[in-house]
Amino acid sequence: MKKLLFVLKLLVSFGLIAYVIHKTGLDTREGWDRFKDTLLHVNGFYFALSLIISVLLNITSSWRWQILLRSKQIAVSLWRLLGFYYIGRFFNMFMPTSMGGDVARVWDLGRYTGENYEAFASVFMERFIGMVVLAGVSGIVLLIYPNPIPLITKSLLFVIALVLILLWLVLDKRAFNFVSGHLSPIHSSIAKIFAKLEMVHKAVYDYKNDKKTLLFVVSISSLFYLLAVINVWISAKAFDTNISFEHMLLAVPAIMLIMNLPLSIGGLGVMEAAYTTIFVLFGYSPELALATALLMRFKTIVNAIVGGIVHLSRLRADPETSADKP
Repeated sequence: MKKLLFVLKLLVSFGLIAYVIHKTGLDTREGWDRFKDTLLHVNGFYFALSLIISVLLNITSSWRWQILLRSKQIAVSLWRLLGFYYIGRFFNMFMPTSMGGDVARVWDLGRYTGENYEAFASVFMERFIGMVVLAGVSGIVLLIYPNPIPLITKSLLFVIALVLILLWLVLDKRAFNFVSGHLSPIHSSIAKIFAKLEMVHKAVYDYKNDKKTLLFVVSISSLFYLLAVINVWISAKAFDTNISFEHMLLAVPAIMLIMNLPLSIGGLGVMEAAYTTIFVLFGYSPELALATALLMRFKTIVNAIVGGIVHLSRLRADPETSADKP
């Protein structure tokens, strides 16, 4: 079954790459010349600024994670968490979605602190609060955006609905107890799973009582979202300075949604297809879309290389306890 799934995702990757090549006209001499011209006229200032913003995004995410841990009296330095974050980026390269590296982060933090469930809860909440803020900001942008695009509008509304449902399940214990109460009696193994999930759910639910921390994390998440939009905006401006920031406010959430779909190996082809599809909807050229996607892919690879170096340095320092000493 796993081999079949791997083959299917590999086929999807090749299919998406073929779609992007056709969409950008790279299968023709004229299309290739246009794309090459776009790459050759890259703006060095915006290119360098794009790399800096990528680092700021990782630092902001690590800071958000640290605040959540502090509310549980778990003290971990920002730089150690940043190391965990980069290692997660490394493992993202081999996972089906951009959230795959979260598993590595939970593992590293759990081994370091000895608090496995709290580690899971902090990583989950860091991601979840980010999703809630993203949904909230997307809703505001949809309300004030003067020229809505039906496909993007419907996609974002669907995501907002899913986030609201998930928010209800996380904050309302009755929903969890209802599902657990009906499934646990079926088999002892299911009951054990729900017993462990209950501990995780409790760790997550306890954050509900720390409103000061939640408000602070929401503020940081808003900053992260703003930086994410600026990240794409500046990356696109490296190839064309006539890029609307307003367009990126609506385009980035849609792109993030597509990129988190577990459709291919390591997200190969998904990012490129997402940028090509969304940018064209806003009236930008497919050559610009692909160039921006490749710059974003380049930064992803750089992050992964940094994470791989951090991971290898830990292994060399102490092969047996490297997970405890990032």
